[in-house]
Amino acid sequence: MRADDATRTSYLRKVAGLTLAGLTISAFTGTLSAGVIAMAPGLFANQIVSLVIILGAYGYANWIAQKMVFSDSSATRTLGFVTGTVAQGVAMGYLLLQAVVMGSVALGNPFAFIAQAMGLVALSAGGMLLYLMTGPKELSYVKGALSIMFMPMLALMAISFVFPIGGPMGLLISFVFVGVSAAGLLYQMNFVMHNLRTDQHVGGAYTVTMGLLILFWNLLTLLMRMNRR
Repeated sequence: MRADDATRTSYLRKVAGLTLAGLTISAFTGTLSAGVIAMAPGLFANQIVSLVIILGAYGYANWIAQKMVFSDSSATRTLGFVTGTVAQGVAMGYLLLQAVVMGSVALGNPFAFIAQAMGLVALSAGGMLLYLMTGPKELSYVKGALSIMFMPMLALMAISFVFPIGGPMGLLISFVFVGVSAAGLLYQMNFVMHNLRTDQHVGGAYTVTMGLLILFWNLLTLLMRMNRR
């Protein structure tokens, strides 16, 4: 049975508030992670260590924590939400540090690429929200594609960051990743807005948070690759 409009509106407000909290946690953790990496590059910036940390953080955030936030236990849901957003932030630290260094050298502004990526994510998410507010959409084809591509894409995101693929092939891969992550965010937002129960606001917020962060990663990577050409 579908909840009444007031209950659904309250649910969506909770999702929005928790999504903002999740993004804030990941941003804070990512900034802290970037600082630690910058202070000890010999340890944390080693390619193998970097790959293990990023893959481990991705795996925890997008598999283990993703399951925890839909648990029947309130404590487990909260733990999954907090630790998952922290883990995603840890992985993000590597990319943020690279973006700051490259922005300083190429554009004279350490936060130029980050600001551009944030703006593009905000515009994309805002457009998707307006589209989905008109009613639920049939996106089963997107779900099918994501079920096949999502986890391999996460692994390739980490591998291609640590071991960059240059030239047109690297740029093409970045464009594909942006397209897949944008489609994934659209599907996730549609699912959260129209399919989840109103008591699943923690899981809904976490799902949207991860979608936004993955799109941000791929857009930021694409912007930096385009600048290298």
